[in-house]
Amino acid sequence: MATTAIEKRTVRPVCSIAEENDAVILQLEMPGVDKNSIELNIDGDTLSVTGRRPEAEGDRVYLVRERRSGDFRATYTIDQRVDREKVDAKMEHGILTVTLHLKDEVKPRRIEVKAN
Repeated sequence: MATTAIEKRTVRPVCSIAEENDAVILQLEMPGVDKNSIELNIDGDTLSVTGRRPEAEGDRVYLVRERRSGDFRATYTIDQRVDREKVDAKMEHGILTVTLHLKDEVKPRRIEVKAN
């Protein structure tokens, strides 16, 4: 049976999301994925991460294989606090870290207490 675009399966990478004082941090597990095969896009209030994990090489016969190969896709809704012009992404040790910086007007600020 031939695979059509509709039948094509995608895998969602394992992800952790944390909020720091001035940013939202997404970390996606992507062992074996080359940074050049990853595409990040922001369209309106949606962040999408797409790409391809390469097929296994060689003539291995797997006894257990939990890491899937092929296309992956993950989408996340981002709110209005995120500055869409200040997004950083880096790949290190198989972890893609996406930093979504918050707009200056929503960052916590400290108010100094003055004395007379």
